[in-house]
Amino acid sequence: MIGGAGFIGAAACKELMRRGVETIAAGRKERPYGTFTSYVAFDRTDEDQLAKALHQTQPDVLLDLACYMPREVEAVERQFRGERYVFVSTGVYPDLHGRPAREEDFVPLEGEAPAALDYREGKRWCETLIARTRDLPWTVIRPPAVFGAADHSLRIAAYIQRVADGGPVLVPTETYESQAGLAWVKDIGFACALACDLRKDATRKAYNASFEGVSLRDLVEGIARALGVPARLRPIPYAELPEGASPYGPDPRRASGSVIERARRELGFEPSALEDALAETLAWYRVAKPSHPGYANREQELALAGTR
Repeated sequence: MIGGAGFIGAAACKELMRRGVETIAAGRKERPYGTFTSYVAFDRTDEDQLAKALHQTQPDVLLDLACYMPREVEAVERQFRGERYVFVSTGVYPDLHGRPAREEDFVPLEGEAPAALDYREGKRWCETLIARTRDLPWTVIRPPAVFGAADHSLRIAAYIQRVADGGPVLVPTETYESQAGLAWVKDIGFACALACDLRKDATRKAYNASFEGVSLRDLVEGIARALGVPARLRPIPYAELPEGASPYGPDPRRASGSVIERARRELGFEPSALEDALAETLAWYRVAKPSHPGYANREQELALAGTR
């Protein structure tokens, strides 16, 4: 599992080991034993190191959580000889202007990948190259924004901080009551484990994995209930939101969440209750007390909401 020590990777490792699957995590840095069955350190950008690691471990399934550069997909295609390559992607869909995303909404890109790519475009190009392969037995998992305990992006902390301080939480008027692209890290680890199960007919298929029907309003109100405080949402137009005020958006141009019926039907995926995800996340938040960088602009938000 490349990226097995990361946020989603650790959740996937735990779920695979719970199922009795021998799990070998891999990443750039050496890690102490404890979380993983075993661990291999190598630099995946060096194809010789990738080839050596694959030869050493001989995985039946390669779960890849750390790839967003097309050349790294090409290296996997040349070197991997196992039975399934599970690529963890993201929301690679074009602007759907409020329509929920279905797996078939992704259309592979044309031409050759540019040299410089951001994360989302990199994932799009990786999926494009995966779709072009002839012999690579791939499966794709497409999570949206993922939160949970130890969320390194701190986006979930942005909402917890604002609810906890008692002030209004600015949300986009256009989309805060629509389904949002959100998932719990444990659910995505679960989806990854399901995709790694060779008994499931998942070859050359992509699967959305997320909450179902959870809006930004549901998220904020769920946090408020868990904290025992009122939920004070202040809708304003998306274009007027200060930087970092609502890091999950949702941007009105993007999809309104994802349709997860294929993953439910073919993999057996079922999302957890939002309340369970928030209970564990809030327990981490109370101990770690993280602060999202956007919270530095809180006074501007309160002024915009008319409370300063």
